[in-house]
Amino acid sequence: MLKSLISIFLSLIIFIIIPLYDVNAAFLYKSYVIRKDKGRDILCDPYIVQKNDWIFKLFEQRGEISQKDFPEFLTIFKRININIHNINRILPGQHIFIPLKMLSRDSIMGQSSGIVTIPFVTISSIPEILKNHSTVYTIKQGDCLSRIVVQGYHTDRATTELYREGMKLFRLINPEIVDPNSIQINQKVYIPNPSIRNQSWYKSLFDASGNIVKKILPDDTAGLYAKDEIDIKPSSFKQLAQALEAKLLNKGIYYFPIQGEEDFGLDTSIFPVIELKNQSRIIFQEYDIQEYALNAVKSFWKNVIIVPISHRLSSEQLFDLAINSVFKNSVKNKLSFSDQGMEVNITAKWIIETVCINFVENPDERTPGSICRYLESRGIIVKDIIKDRKIIHHNTKKDQFCRADKNVSFIKDRGKKIIVNDLLKAIGCRYEQNINITFPYKGIQVEALSNLISLKDDSPLIVDFGDIYGEALKAIKKAGMDVIRIDTGDNINTIIEKLLKGIGLDYTTNPMLFVAQRPKKYNTSLTIPGFLIADVNSHKILISTVPLHSELIQFLSDRNLKVIFCELL
Repeated sequence: MLKSLISIFLSLIIFIIIPLYDVNAAFLYKSYVIRKDKGRDILCDPYIVQKNDWIFKLFEQRGEISQKDFPEFLTIFKRININIHNINRILPGQHIFIPLKMLSRDSIMGQSSGIVTIPFVTISSIPEILKNHSTVYTIKQGDCLSRIVVQGYHTDRATTELYREGMKLFRLINPEIVDPNSIQINQKVYIPNPSIRNQSWYKSLFDASGNIVKKILPDDTAGLYAKDEIDIKPSSFKQLAQALEAKLLNKGIYYFPIQGEEDFGLDTSIFPVIELKNQSRIIFQEYDIQEYALNAVKSFWKNVIIVPISHRLSSEQLFDLAINSVFKNSVKNKLSFSDQGMEVNITAKWIIETVCINFVENPDERTPGSICRYLESRGIIVKDIIKDRKIIHHNTKKDQFCRADKNVSFIKDRGKKIIVNDLLKAIGCRYEQNINITFPYKGIQVEALSNLISLKDDSPLIVDFGDIYGEALKAIKKAGMDVIRIDTGDNINTIIEKLLKGIGLDYTTNPMLFVAQRPKKYNTSLTIPGFLIADVNSHKILISTVPLHSELIQFLSDRNLKVIFCELL
């Protein structure tokens, strides 16, 4: 297992980046040898042949060279192991060099010296590796835990250091044993094999105090704090990375060489890193990092932005600090545009180019999906973040919109009389054309054709298109009938306004609608040319004099608004 882990590591960039890993994994160190082959530097793993090893079993899929071209791997192996005359007859105890990777010149610090020390990460965890170097033992009557470890680990109580190491390894791979004095008969335990002490990485399991290494921290901060001391929730960094469409690095240690000193390890569980699409990186620093260490980081990572943070920061404060540190003067909170006469105004906490980011208190405050899809069609992305929860991902799939929806009417320009008829019926008024009306005029009863709106109180309201004039108009009004006069030069707005006033409906001209159910401070508004009628038969009606995107129509319909579209005359 350990061999396969090393080969996984060596297939990556070797000396700068350690891959991300499980939070409980630890870093081990191992020395490798640089051997020359046809003028090339070959990174080799020094290995002592064990019993039952044979060439194909031992080397298959080991390192980059064998993975890419196994025959070439064998050829290189023969050339750098001149003491091996027959690769099919390698013997236990023989020292060999396993070619792993071809190196470009000076790609690893210390390469020219012929020996390099490289950290590698266990993909599973230390306990899993140790179990592969352990023997399963079944507890018997009269067994004592300390005696089991002494006998299994081939140590002696007098050899205090080895005994302590054996007990620590035992506890690590047998976490279910809380009290060493209460082991049960027939209980199965793992006993570390004594051969593990011969592994090149064995000493790296223990720190200077003899304790098991759980993770490697930068030298200047080791032991001062633990991961759980940082109060900013990991989800806050994750939310920020999602909002910026970036990659969050918060597991694993990235190593950076320092000339003449030990490599600096940046533990991303302590110092989270966000990697932006432009390869800039944000390092969040709650605790100090020495300047020499930061310089080492910046020498390999370009465009590094250090953002000092405090454990008292809220998620919103973290966003504010990070976004303003990275984007500085380019961050705004207002964005406006016009769409065929409709004005769209977006106010958000942070607007980065065309990405609008807001914090909301609960899901009900989020921007409706139809509005998000409409804005996305205009190249604008809305990201609503519910505090302490995930970013809202709106459905980008366009909803099917049916133009025959009973709440949506389209009135075409087919002449003023037809428009008035269609508009009044869409509003819900009773309207009759070319009916006989009678009224007294100079002592006689006059009969005429006209157009009649029947109001709720049954009082008649006449719509005249210029057919009634002079004394007749005065006589009709004197008879108690009101008249709405539509003149030849009236445009659609004038016609609508005359009708609404004549009917007696309350309305707002060019209404502004806020799209989300949250405070206006960070909301999006639509100012639509037309009229918003307050209440007709318990329904609000929007008469729009401009065409609207289908997603906006969907939004208005979802708001239980009846929408009437009138084309301009």
